[in-house]
Amino acid sequence: MSSNPEQKGLSANLDLLRAIAVLLVLAQHFCTRNYVDKVLWMPTSSWGLFGVLLFFVHTCLVLMYSLERSGLKGRPLIANFAIRRIFRIYPLSVIAVLVALLLHLDSGINGIRGLSHGQLPGIVSIASNLLLVQNLTYVKSIVNVLWSLPFELQMYAFLPFLFLWIHGRKATWQLLCFWAIGVGLAIIQPRLPSLGRLSILAFSPCFLPGVIAYSLPYRQRFSSRLWPIFIVILILAFAVRPQLSTGWFLCLALGLMVPSFREIQAPWLRLASHKIATYSYGIYISHQFCIWLVFGPLARASLVFRIPLLVALLAGLPFFLYHAIERPMIRVGACLGDRVAETLADSRPHSSDFAIEPPASSSGSQQKVSS
Repeated sequence: MSSNPEQKGLSANLDLLRAIAVLLVLAQHFCTRNYVDKVLWMPTSSWGLFGVLLFFVHTCLVLMYSLERSGLKGRPLIANFAIRRIFRIYPLSVIAVLVALLLHLDSGINGIRGLSHGQLPGIVSIASNLLLVQNLTYVKSIVNVLWSLPFELQMYAFLPFLFLWIHGRKATWQLLCFWAIGVGLAIIQPRLPSLGRLSILAFSPCFLPGVIAYSLPYRQRFSSRLWPIFIVILILAFAVRPQLSTGWFLCLALGLMVPSFREIQAPWLRLASHKIATYSYGIYISHQFCIWLVFGPLARASLVFRIPLLVALLAGLPFFLYHAIERPMIRVGACLGDRVAETLADSRPHSSDFAIEPPASSSGSQQKVSS
């Protein structure tokens, strides 16, 4: 199991990964809104998708550390995790949907050019977007960046069980087998109508590498200077063949290599990565509204005015959302989750819960590791 000493505090490497991921999504939507479909030989459409795939690997890894840090097992762990994630994901996504409805904005055909004025969607579409189940009800996302959140939520249903299974045991080879099975299911899923609603299967080979990274020991063989270069190589490789199947293998490479790099030490890069990572969810949710305002209603204004305004909005709005909504809701979720977990722990008879323990070390205490 990973034992990176920086996981007891903050990982600058993981902050940088998350920062690059959200900036890729932002860069794609800025370019496509302005009809820039290629930069050099790279299609800008590849940036956003790969940014989301990087998010999936990152999220699974840091959540595995979060589960370990909780020190919980069985039902208390699962309930605590679910409550915390609900309060982490839904507040901003609900606000994004409601604001889009209030302004009569819609992501258009596949959201190619971002938000624009459109007709109000139907009740099923609105409810699906509020609940983040678009892939299950076959409706498009009103704000197109929300397309990834249903898959993330559905991943949450499995992650605690994976944690309970692998915690305290060496399970890297078993996880690699699961990844291979996941690739097979991802290939089969679009071809079988009976699996039509299980589109989460297409992304399981992108989620599992985060769990694989958690299962590996940290053996920091490579210089921290190579970490940003490695991420850029992955981005360029995806741009050569920008398909989801390419992303499966690149995500696996990322998961296998995360424990091999020393933590970046440059103070400016650590600070910048941490700040962007902190506000990344707000950036992800709000940036299309900022781009729409500057290149939609304000399109006739001078660029001298619009570009500084866009920069101010892209920085200021996520800052406001984090401190006014995200952070308070995270605290509410943590408090409620801890109370529910404590109640469940007090009510269960001894350790008859369904925690999955290693065969020969079930009496060992859990090591707390921070994400």
